Amino acid sequence: MIVTFEQYRLDTDNYQLCKNGIPIKVERQVFAVLHTLIENRHKVVTKQDLVDGVWNGRVMSDAAISSRIKSARQAVGDDGKRQRLIKTVHGIGFRFVGHIDAQPTSTQIAAPNMDSAVKLGSDDQRPSIIVLPFALSANSEPSILPQGLAHDLITGLSRLRWLKVISRSSAFLVAQGHTSLNDLCKLTDVRYCLSGFITLTATTMTLHYELTDTQTGAVLYADGTTVGRDDINQSRNELTKTLIGVLELQISDNEAHLAQLKAVENLDAWEAYHLATMHLYRFTPLDNQKATALFKRAVQLEPRFARAHAGLSAAEFQNAFNQYAGVDRQASMNASIDSAQKSIELDRLDPLANFVMGRTYWLKGETDNSIAWLERATTLNPNYAHGYYACGLATLMTRSEQRSYDHSAQAVSLSPIDPFLYGFYGIRAFSYLADEDIENACFWAEKAALQPEAIAVMDLLAAALFEMNKDMASATKWVARARQRHPHIDSGYFFKALPFGAGKIRTLLQSSFSRLSL
Repeated sequence: MIVTFEQYRLDTDNYQLCKNGIPIKVERQVFAVLHTLIENRHKVVTKQDLVDGVWNGRVMSDAAISSRIKSARQAVGDDGKRQRLIKTVHGIGFRFVGHIDAQPTSTQIAAPNMDSAVKLGSDDQRPSIIVLPFALSANSEPSILPQGLAHDLITGLSRLRWLKVISRSSAFLVAQGHTSLNDLCKLTDVRYCLSGFITLTATTMTLHYELTDTQTGAVLYADGTTVGRDDINQSRNELTKTLIGVLELQISDNEAHLAQLKAVENLDAWEAYHLATMHLYRFTPLDNQKATALFKRAVQLEPRFARAHAGLSAAEFQNAFNQYAGVDRQASMNASIDSAQKSIELDRLDPLANFVMGRTYWLKGETDNSIAWLERATTLNPNYAHGYYACGLATLMTRSEQRSYDHSAQAVSLSPIDPFLYGFYGIRAFSYLADEDIENACFWAEKAALQPEAIAVMDLLAAALFEMNKDMASATKWVARARQRHPHIDSGYFFKALPFGAGKIRTLLQSSFSRLSL
C-alpha cells in the first residue's frame, strides 16, 4: 500500500518513507509504528496494540514505546507538543489524525494475504541470520554434504539465544530458487547471510564461505578450509563448531560497531547490549564503566531482558574480580549476584545466564558450587567457548586431582580469536603446573599473558612459573609489568581473584610468590 499525507509518501511494500520525493532514513521499528498508526487511523491504538503489532507480543517498557513514538513523530515533522499528525490520547494510547490518501500496490492486488504490518510486526530487535546451503562447484560429484552442513550450522546457531536464525525451510527455498534472498529479507528483516561453496575431490573437501551484511552488501568475513575425505564426518563436526564461534564474534562485533554510530539515547535494548559487550571484553576500568552503564540502559529499556541482566552481572563481576581502583568490591559482588539471579529467573535456559550465575560463586569463595551451573551452560550450548573455559578453571580451583587440558583445547578450537583467549591458555598453564611440568607451564603462561586483553593476574602467574623454572630475569620482568599495571598487586590480589582451594597449585604458587616478595 502507498499512503500519502501532506508532503509525505509511505510505501509499505518497499518500507520507504519519502518527503517531497526524497527518501527519509527510518529505523524499521519506527516505520512499523508509523504504519500501524496509519493503518488503524480510524481508532485509538493502545500501547498493547503496538506491542502486539510491532513487537509480536514481547514485553516492552513504556520508555521503549515512547521512544519509538517520538522517533515516528520526528520522521514526519511532528512533535509531542504540536501533535499535528500523531495525537496522544492520555491514559489510552495514540491516534494518527492526519488526512491521507491510500492506494493498493500491484503486490497487494496480486497477493492480498501478504500483509506488510504482519511482516514488520515479527521483528524482535535481535540480529538475524540466514544460512544458505552451500553450492557444489561444477567439477564436484553429487553430495548431500552442502545441505547437511547448512543444517548443522542452523541447529548450532539456534542455540545462541541472542541471535534470530531463519528456519531451514525458508533458507532452502531461497537456495532452490522458489523465492529470492531479497524478497526473504523484506519479509524477515534478516541482516546477515552465510553462504559459500564446496569443492569435493576423491581425497579432499574444500569449503569457501563468507558472511555478508544483506543491508549494505559488505562482506564482513570470508575464509576457507580443506579437510581430507576419509575423516569428513569428524571434520564436519569440528568445522561446524569453529564456524559458529567465528560467526558469534563477527556478528556481535558488527552489531556493536553499528550501535556506535548512534547517540546513546537513541539505542534500543539490543543495541545497548551489544555495544556494552564490546566494552566489557576490553578489560579496562573505563571500558567496564561504559559497559556497566550500557547494560543498565538495556535493562531500563526492557526490564525482562534476561541477557542484559546477565551482562550487567558480568560487568559487576569484572569490577570485583579485577579490583578496579575506586570500586566498592563488596557492592559489586552483591550487584553481580543480584543481576545473575534476575537473569536466571527470566530465562533459565540461556547459557549466558547460567555462566554468570556460576561465576558469582567464585566471588563468594564457593567455586565448587559454580561447576554445576557452568556445566549446564555448556550443555545448553555445546559451542560455548567461555563456558568450557570457566568450567575448566573452576575445576582446577576446587578439585586438585583433575586437570583442564580438554577444557582449554575445546575453548580454543571453538573460538580461536576470543577476547578470553588469555584465560583459555591460562587454564592449560595451571594444568601443567598441577602436573609439575614447569617448562610447559611457563610456555602457556607467557602465551596467556601476551594476549592483547590479558589481565594483570596473568602477569603474576607468568612471574611465579618463571621463578619456579629458575629464570629470574623473566620472573622479574613479569613482576615489574604487573606492578606497572597495579602498583600494590600481591599474592592476596591473585588469590582473591582466583580462590584456589588447598592443593598442589595453591601451594606451589604461594611458595613462589613468597620468594618473589609478593
